[in-house]
Amino acid sequence: MIKAGSALRIALALLCLAAVLLGGTVIWKLSDRVYQIRTAEQSDPLWIASKLQFELLNFNAELAEYAIGARSAEEVATRFDILWSRLNVMQEGKMAEIISEANIDQAALVEFERVLEKVDPLVQSLPESDILGLDRQVAAREILVEIDPYNLKFNQLSLSMAQERSRILSEFRNGLLSLSNAIAYLGIVIVALASIVVIILIADLRLSRRKSQQLQKLVLEVEASSKMKDNFMIVVSHELRTPLTSIVGGISLFKAKFGKGLDEGATKLIDIAHRNSERLLSLVNDILDAQSLSEGKINLKKECMNLNSVIVATAEECEVYASELGVKFSVAQPGAEVIVSADEARISQVISNLLSNAAKFSHAGGIVDISARQTGSWIRVEVTDYGKGMLRADQENLFSRFHQINPGTTTARKSSGLGLSITKNIIELHGGKVGVNSIEGEGSTFWFTLPSANAPKSK
Repeated sequence: MIKAGSALRIALALLCLAAVLLGGTVIWKLSDRVYQIRTAEQSDPLWIASKLQFELLNFNAELAEYAIGARSAEEVATRFDILWSRLNVMQEGKMAEIISEANIDQAALVEFERVLEKVDPLVQSLPESDILGLDRQVAAREILVEIDPYNLKFNQLSLSMAQERSRILSEFRNGLLSLSNAIAYLGIVIVALASIVVIILIADLRLSRRKSQQLQKLVLEVEASSKMKDNFMIVVSHELRTPLTSIVGGISLFKAKFGKGLDEGATKLIDIAHRNSERLLSLVNDILDAQSLSEGKINLKKECMNLNSVIVATAEECEVYASELGVKFSVAQPGAEVIVSADEARISQVISNLLSNAAKFSHAGGIVDISARQTGSWIRVEVTDYGKGMLRADQENLFSRFHQINPGTTTARKSSGLGLSITKNIIELHGGKVGVNSIEGEGSTFWFTLPSANAPKSK
């Protein structure tokens, strides 16, 4: 289907190119024909040549009248100037270009110009009057001898121009006939192109609709698969929570009652079992929490509280875990109370997640700083460790579900990858934000903000 579509588009492109070339040729030919007809009908050289011949006849007639004393020398000179102006019109400007493009022999015009230059002094020096008129007749005859042969030459020139005009008009008509065929072909190509475009659009529409249906089907399958996975996780987690709680409780009771009587090896085994069962129970609780948060099934029990007190209490609860890693917590104590309206248990869970995360990635003997301060209408809590830090690429998906920076690690640092995702969801349910600032080799600062209970809720 894809190959067929590509071939169809290539064919359409070639047809478009052919239509453009054909259209350009037709336009060029039409422009050339229009220019020819303008040459033949506008600024008609035949009419100008006729006017030149007419002025030549008028000049001859007035010269003859001058010879018998019926015209003055001044009137003859004026008619001579008019004759010369007609010649100039034929030889200069647009008319000269038209005659040149029509391939008309201009030799007669060039010769006539020389003759006019020759007789010009004679015309300007015509005698005004004499008793017998002999001087007039001699002067007129001398001029007529030079000019009279050009009556015939101008007749031939007019005939040539008339023939050229007829040829141009004939070519124009023939050209229009050929162009009409080309225009018909162009119309056929345009109709064909329009039909192909419509066909392609219909094919693309059907293909898009088919792909859309396939994508919708895939989305439904993915959603169904995700729902099945989530349901499976919930069922498994619920089924595991009860026996795990019993196992953890039983191991704790066993250690309390019989722990002192066991040898070192047995005590170590009991501690390992207790630690791993607690870790497994924590993982199950995290999975259930993450699922409930993603489905919006968590109901917050908000109440006003001093956030510093919650931080101190949570840090004390996490001290045992931190001491196993050789890490200590340092809680900054501000002078004023930091009051928020929040679910104390959930905020304590958030702080616990951040403290345990900071302890895991701190060096042995390191310190984790915890502080809370009010900035405007917001409370900002920061948990800072001085471990190895993170690359910027590792920070992008840090708060996604099941995301781990080093999933291959073992022992105490291994985690489910759900803690930070749960933290983000809880803080956002409270109307706050969560983030991290980290520099590789220097450590990380995880922070979250909550609306202050003593200030307007605005950022």
